[in-house]
Amino acid sequence: MVDLVVDHYATMRNHDTKRFGMDLAVFLLVPAVVGGFTFVVGAQVRHLPEVLAATAIFTGLIFGVFVLMFDMTMRATDKSDPARGAMVIRLAAELRANISYAVLLGILLSGVLGGFVMFTDGDRVPPSISALIVFGSLQLLLTIFMVLKRVRALYLAYPAAQRDRIP
Repeated sequence: MVDLVVDHYATMRNHDTKRFGMDLAVFLLVPAVVGGFTFVVGAQVRHLPEVLAATAIFTGLIFGVFVLMFDMTMRATDKSDPARGAMVIRLAAELRANISYAVLLGILLSGVLGGFVMFTDGDRVPPSISALIVFGSLQLLLTIFMVLKRVRALYLAYPAAQRDRIP
């Protein structure tokens, strides 16, 4: 589990300067500030069963993308232009790391939400747990945006050396 987190955060490196970039600042600061604000004002998350259902469905869909990622990576490495092969492999590895992290976040968030739905009335979520739920939810959304960014980059780096034949 720790390896998934390390792999994900390693993708936020600028490959030209080898330094962590703006993605890392946005990815950690925005959820921390919003979660901290939630805690400070004492806001409480509401409608936990509905949020749990949405999070579980979303996590299942992300896991499906993760499974399809394996096929996409194999095709990209086999059929991509040899001059771009290393870049395609790097982008595919980064995409795998981001999707893995999104699945991990979804599972953890579902676990926290599920625990509250099962063992409480769901109406009284302490501000500290609400802040944690807000932080995790924002991390999940930002990770999905990062996955979209990586899919686009991989697609642009994948002009095939030969066209797929349509049966």
